[in-house]
Amino acid sequence: MTSKTTDGYLPSLTAMRGVAAVWVMLFHIDVSLFYRDLGPLIPHAWTGLITGGYLWVDFFFILSGFVIAHVYGADFAGGVKLRTAFGYLKARFFRIYPLHLFTLLVLIVFARWVAASQPALIDGSLESFFSDKALPSNFLLTNAMNQHVYLSWNIVSWSIGAEWWTYFVGIGLLAATGRAWSGALLLIGGYLLLAALVLLLPAGDLDITFDYGFFRCLFGFAMGVGLHALYRRGWARAWLASDAAVVAVLLLLAMKFHWGWHDLVAPPLFALLALAGAYNRAGFARLLAARPPQYLGEISYSIYLMHGVWFMVFWTFLPRLKTAFHLERLPPAWSLAYAVLFVALSIGSAALTHRFVEAPGRRLFRARRTLAVASA
Repeated sequence: MTSKTTDGYLPSLTAMRGVAAVWVMLFHIDVSLFYRDLGPLIPHAWTGLITGGYLWVDFFFILSGFVIAHVYGADFAGGVKLRTAFGYLKARFFRIYPLHLFTLLVLIVFARWVAASQPALIDGSLESFFSDKALPSNFLLTNAMNQHVYLSWNIVSWSIGAEWWTYFVGIGLLAATGRAWSGALLLIGGYLLLAALVLLLPAGDLDITFDYGFFRCLFGFAMGVGLHALYRRGWARAWLASDAAVVAVLLLLAMKFHWGWHDLVAPPLFALLALAGAYNRAGFARLLAARPPQYLGEISYSIYLMHGVWFMVFWTFLPRLKTAFHLERLPPAWSLAYAVLFVALSIGSAALTHRFVEAPGRRLFRARRTLAVASA
C-alpha cells in the first residue's frame, strides 16, 4: 500500500500482521488434526494459546481499520468525493481480489480432481466445503453474510469478503473522524457493538465466520479507525511507547489465551497492542524492523489465503493417512512433523503467490502516492 501521510511507514504493524497470520495458521493446523480425530497439536487442557488462535482475525480487522485510516484518512477528512471514493475502492479491490480469485480457482480444480479420482475420500464435510451452491457467494465476496450454513471453499476467505464490504462502510467512518471525540466514539462504539453481537448469538464467542462475519469485521474495523484518530492526537503515547508497555500487553494477551478468558477480552488488548506498536521506536520496533519479520508481514496476506488452500488439501487426505497407518491419533513427533510441513508449504507457496499473483495484481492499480505504509 502507498501513502503520502506524514506519519510514514509503520514497520511494527507490518511484522505483527505476519505473526498474526502464522498464529491463525497454527490454529487451523490444530483444527485439521483434532477434528480428523488424530489428536490435538498440543493438548487442549494444557493451554489455549493455539485453540484461541481464531481471535487473531479480530486483530487483522482492528489493524485494517487503523492502517486504512493511516493511509486514506486525509483523503476523506474534508468530505466524501465520488472520484476519491472510487479510487480508494479500486485500490482495495486490486489489493485483495486477485489472490482470492487465484486460491478459489485452485481449489475448484482440486475439488474436481478429488471427485473424479478419489471418490472414497468424499465425506459430508467435503461436500459442504466444496459446494457448488456456495461458489457465487465466494466469487462475489458475500461469503460472510449468512448465505450458507457452512464454511466453503477457501475456508478463511469469509474474512476477505467481510473486509471488502466493510471498505464501503469504511468511507463513512473515515469521513467521521474529524472531531476530537470521534475517535473515542468509534473505538468504544465498535467494541460495544461487537460485544452485543457476541452476547446475542448462541455460541457466545467471537468465532463468527460465514454467518455474521461481516459484522464482526465491521465493528473491529470501526475500532481500528477510531484507534487511529486517537493515535493522530498522541493519546496515551507517554504510557504506550515504551518496550515495557508492549511487554505488558503481550503478557496480558498470553494470559487471556492460556487461561481461556472470555473472547471479548481480546479486542481491547489487540487495540492496545496495535497502538503500542505504532508508537514504539525502541527495542520492540527495532526487533520487528529486521528483515525476517518484515518479510513475513509483507507476504502475510498470501500466507493467510494459501494456508487455507493447504488446510483443504490436508483435510482431504488425513483420513487416508489415518487408515493406511492404522492410527488412532498421531504420535507427538508426527504431529510436530505435520505442523512443520504445513507451515513450510504455506509460507513457501505464499512467497510464490505474493511474487507472481498478489504483487502483479496490486500493480494493476497504481496509486499516485509514493510513501509505503504497512499493508492493510
